[in-house]
Amino acid sequence: MSYLLKIEQYEKNYDIGIFESEESIYKFIESIPFVKKEFISKDYVNYFMKFTDMPDYYEVNYNNYLYIISKFSFMPDKNEIYFNWSKIHLWDKNISIKETFIEGETMVDAYDFPNNEVKNYIEKREDLYKETKKYYKSKGLKVTRNCLGSQDGEYVQLLNDSILYLLDPNAIDIWEKSKDIEEFLHKYKEFLDEI
Repeated sequence: MSYLLKIEQYEKNYDIGIFESEESIYKFIESIPFVKKEFISKDYVNYFMKFTDMPDYYEVNYNNYLYIISKFSFMPDKNEIYFNWSKIHLWDKNISIKETFIEGETMVDAYDFPNNEVKNYIEKREDLYKETKKYYKSKGLKVTRNCLGSQDGEYVQLLNDSILYLLDPNAIDIWEKSKDIEEFLHKYKEFLDEI
């Protein structure tokens, strides 16, 4: 598996490059003298820089390639500038003999799911919405979906009334354990009362 390394500060994102292993990423980052290291857990390390510690110009030499870091590429700010990396699929390497999902996750609304679970999750959430719409239509009421793409995610509500539920993993879990839409709505209300 390969990894894409980035430097991130708010909306400023710089791709550093692709590394064959996390150990290579650590080696690259730890060669930068003004980078700070924070242990989140025994398995996870956070690497960051402070704007005030950054020089006007610095060359990171890794395998004789030079990568430039300059404070003029960032906003003067007291918050940290982070190094982040994620697994990335190399499409032309190790070609698959049969169809298979690439490693990684896909964001559905405000939540990430392993690629091999995305289709099933989307089908379940769409089924839940269709059943809700059908149920309230039979009562002469209309439901709407709102806030797709928002930080908190999409929700379903009665037109000009209260929110019925969030279209999130908790709702889908409750839906899967319900025999029909009425039982789902009852269980979801109990779920909300408990939190």
